[in-house]
Amino acid sequence: MFVAAEEAWPAMLQPEGGLPPPASVMQMLMGAWVSQTICAVTRLGVPDLLQAHGPLTAREVTERHGVEARPDLLERALRACASVGVFTEDVGGRFGPTALSAVLTPDAPGSVRRFAELIGGRWWGLFAGMSDTLRIGQSQLAGEPPGPMDPARAQRLEQFGLAMKSRVDSTRAVLASCDFARARTVVDVGGGLGHLAIEILKRYPDVRASVLDIPDLIPIAERHAASEDPAVRERLTFVGGDMFVEVPAGDTYLLKAIVHDWDDAHAVRVLANCRARLPAEGRVICADNVLPPMGDTGRSGTKLLDMLMMVSLPGKERTEAEWRALYEQAGLALTSIALVNPRSGESLIEGVGR
Repeated sequence: MFVAAEEAWPAMLQPEGGLPPPASVMQMLMGAWVSQTICAVTRLGVPDLLQAHGPLTAREVTERHGVEARPDLLERALRACASVGVFTEDVGGRFGPTALSAVLTPDAPGSVRRFAELIGGRWWGLFAGMSDTLRIGQSQLAGEPPGPMDPARAQRLEQFGLAMKSRVDSTRAVLASCDFARARTVVDVGGGLGHLAIEILKRYPDVRASVLDIPDLIPIAERHAASEDPAVRERLTFVGGDMFVEVPAGDTYLLKAIVHDWDDAHAVRVLANCRARLPAEGRVICADNVLPPMGDTGRSGTKLLDMLMMVSLPGKERTEAEWRALYEQAGLALTSIALVNPRSGESLIEGVGR
C-alpha cells in the first residue's frame, strides 16, 4: 500500500533525493517496530551467539543453543532485523553477525547492549504514555516512591549504571576536552558506578576523586570498582548521600548527565550545593546536551532525549540561555560552553564562583 501512495504523490512535492512525504513519515513511524524487534532479539542473546559461532539458522539458535523462542517466529524477527542491516541472511536461512549486531553484545567497544535493554524495557512503556504526559503535564514516574532495596530494584540500578558506563564515546569526549591536571579532588556528583572518576584517576595520578550517589547504589559501585588497579582504587571514595542536601568537599565538581534529570528548582539546588563548597580556584562542570535556539531544527538527538526527560523525569534539555540562568541563580558565573560531541550535542558547561 505504501508503493501506491509513493507513486500517487506529486513529483514536485517529493523531497529532493529522498522519499516522498508519506513514505518518509511512515518510515519514521515504523522506527518503533524496528526498535522493539532489535531489542527483543538482543534480550534473547542472539547477537552474542552469532558473534561467537558465526551464521546460524533460527532452529539452530533455539535447539542447539537453547534460546527460548519458537524457531518459526524467531526466523521472522531475524529476517526483519536483517532487512535493516543488523544481521546478514542467506538463501539457506542462516543469519550472521555484522558490525551493527556486534555493538549489541555486552563487551564490544561502543556497546549499546545496555541501552537496548532499557529502550526495549521500561523506557518503551514510558513513551506509550506520552500523550497523557502532554495532556496533564506530569512525567510517568513523577511521585513514584523509590521502594525498598529488593533484588529487582538493585538489578535496575545496576543495569542503568552499566548503561551509563557503556557510553565510551561520551566518556572519551569529556576526558579529551577537559583538563583535570590542576584539580586536587574531583567530586563526581551522581557518578553511578564511578566509571568516569576511574578514568580521570587513571589519567591523572596526583588527583583524588569522590563519587556521590544514592546510598543503595554504593555497595554495587564498590563491587564493580574492586577489580581496578589498587593505585586507582586507593584514591577513589564512594559516598552515599543526597546531592540536594550536601555534596562532599572538592575543588572540581563534575555532573555528567545529571542536571537534565531535574526541574529548575532542583537543578539550582544541587549546583548551589556545589557552589557552597567550592574553593576560590574551583570549578563546576556539567556534561549535558545543549539545545539549539528556536528556529534551529538540528540536533534531533538532543530533542529526542528531551522527550525521554519529558515522559520519565521532571527534567529537560536546556538552551544556552537556560543554562546561564541556572548557573547565575546558583551563584556561579558560566565561563564556557564547549561542544564535545557534535553527533549527540553533548557539551561541557563550566562555571566558577561569583
